Amino acid sequence: MATKFPPAYKFKFRAGPYTPPAVAVGQVVHDERFGDVTVEGMTDGPIRWPGFRQKKMGRHGGLMPILFAGLVRAVAEEEAVVVAHYWGVARNTVVAWKRAVADCDDSNAVFAALSVKRMDPAFRRKFY
Repeated sequence: MATKFPPAYKFKFRAGPYTPPAVAVGQVVHDERFGDVTVEGMTDGPIRWPGFRQKKMGRHGGLMPILFAGLVRAVAEEEAVVVAHYWGVARNTVVAWKRAVADCDDSNAVFAALSVKRMDPAFRRKFY
């Protein structure tokens, strides 16, 4: 019988582990990509994370993980395929998260911008 997720030994953290933040359903938190969002429940990925429903035409289904706290650190530190696996999202979603955290649209500049951000003391205080 097939399992929902591939085995964890195929996806290794470089900077983990990551624990979900303690938030309540209905609480408003700041998502680094979409701004202030309301927590609507926990996602069903291998790492259960606070999520919200994206108000976008044509999107039906589960919750989108909120890009805040440890998830921002994971997006800055880990490979896209690892983040996609553990948070239960597509790799292109992780690429969009990396662009949002790096504050740039050019895919070639994202890696350099994330490297600089990881060394910024204010960024480290907020997300590490």
